Amino acid sequence: MRSCARGLTAILAWSLPLAGLAQTAPAVSVQKVGDGVWMAQTEKGSNAGWFLLGDAVVVVDTGSDAATGKVLQDKVQETAGKPVRFVVITHAHGDHAGGLAPFVAAGAEVICQENAASAVAPLVTKASSTKSGLLAMSDRLGFFGSPRRAAVYFLGPAHSSGDIFLYLPDDKILFSGDLALGGRAPYMQSPDVDAKGWEAALNRLALLDVDKIIPGHGSVAERKALADAYGYVKKVNELAQMLIKENIGEDFIEARLRRPNSGIEPGDITPDIIANIRGVLRAEKARAAKSAPVATPTRPPEKKKG
Repeated sequence: MRSCARGLTAILAWSLPLAGLAQTAPAVSVQKVGDGVWMAQTEKGSNAGWFLLGDAVVVVDTGSDAATGKVLQDKVQETAGKPVRFVVITHAHGDHAGGLAPFVAAGAEVICQENAASAVAPLVTKASSTKSGLLAMSDRLGFFGSPRRAAVYFLGPAHSSGDIFLYLPDDKILFSGDLALGGRAPYMQSPDVDAKGWEAALNRLALLDVDKIIPGHGSVAERKALADAYGYVKKVNELAQMLIKENIGEDFIEARLRRPNSGIEPGDITPDIIANIRGVLRAEKARAAKSAPVATPTRPPEKKKG
């Protein structure tokens, strides 16, 4: 009996450190947004969503990593109880596309915009045993064959070069990606951000009949989030264009904004808006450099003989 007790003590001693090393699953909070429509907020800040489409499910974004994607996959089964047939990636940033692997491994086809395909394709190929499953769209894509209508649109570069959004017209629900967020300011610091394109996209999104928005970050929002995002992006764009016109360097952004004729209230000059203006300035300068004509070297005139 004594030897058995010693053996049990040894087993416990070895098992306790291993238990401490066990990884906990990422936290995911799920909210029902409509009949057959759900949103999940992930531990690392980005959102995902899904909806029933006949006998299948369409997922929108997958979180930042495979562990988060697996938890989302489990939540989809708990709520919708149908297989995931398609995964729509609103843009190619890692916090939205990083959780693709478990969905692809289970046979889901991935949809993204053409400009995002080069970044999304390796994630799909790595997880797919069939080396297939990526569908790159151009401007629009419709889902047919079920009572629920769903459409995916690309309105041009905005938050990134390949932003798409998904619209459920009968439900009046919009999956906005990072074009419009819930209760927070847009992030405009991506290298491929296009502030003018973003402004134009939001102007067109405002024409949709929307009651609820499932954003890329933040809480479920109402259509006012589109107007809020438009106002913010427009202001950042105007300020960035002013600084470009006046040839103000990045180190002097805040000083210029605090002058009386800057067009922004002192209380609105926050680190976030300064960082967003800086991001837009850098993207605009990079875009201008790419489009600048390359000077063609000229040959010196030949000397006349004789």
